[in-house]
Amino acid sequence: MPLERLTPDKRRELTRSHLLAAAAQVFAEKGFHAATLDQIADAAGFSKGAVYSNFASKDELFLALIRQQGDSMVDAYAEVGDGEGQTASEHIAALADVYLRLQTDLTQSWALTTEFDLYALRNPGVLEGLRAGNRAVHEHVVDLLRAHFDADGVDPPLPVEDLASLYIAIFSGLWHQKALDPDSVPDELAAVAVDLVARAANTFGTAKKRRRRAGLT
Repeated sequence: MPLERLTPDKRRELTRSHLLAAAAQVFAEKGFHAATLDQIADAAGFSKGAVYSNFASKDELFLALIRQQGDSMVDAYAEVGDGEGQTASEHIAALADVYLRLQTDLTQSWALTTEFDLYALRNPGVLEGLRAGNRAVHEHVVDLLRAHFDADGVDPPLPVEDLASLYIAIFSGLWHQKALDPDSVPDELAAVAVDLVARAANTFGTAKKRRRRAGLT
């Protein structure tokens, strides 16, 4: 097969992806404050100019990294699906497997994120960027939940935006707790909690078909 020609856009995409991978490694090893763009460029095998051609600052690079990781996490759980055709234990096991694969170095990743959160709280411009990234991940979860309830023909008992916040809070809270005291949080607890909330939302929701027949839509 002929080699695919690298267009400028494709080359830029590959460079950006490589820089993000290098940034993840360097930030994890050094922490946000101690890491430098020179170190990231060196780890990626690029010049510092290549970093600046893709990211205006270390702040922007870190924000792009956590946005990428957040989207990847949501996509990974979406691939598991809503458990259709599975027993409850099978669905929980599938969710737990994703959770464990994503948490390769739980304490280190939590410490890095917390370090940046504290930095952002003291820097309004950075904080707005962090909030924008968090809102984007939240919207991603909202879209997945809306598709799930539409497919099941259910109006959930809470707005999907609130349910999305609840899911994120489950993962964030358990992540915090497990990072500080790993033995206090069973590996499958996040999956059990997510499955429980999903089943409760379906159980206490209102069937859309029943509402339409009653002339309420």
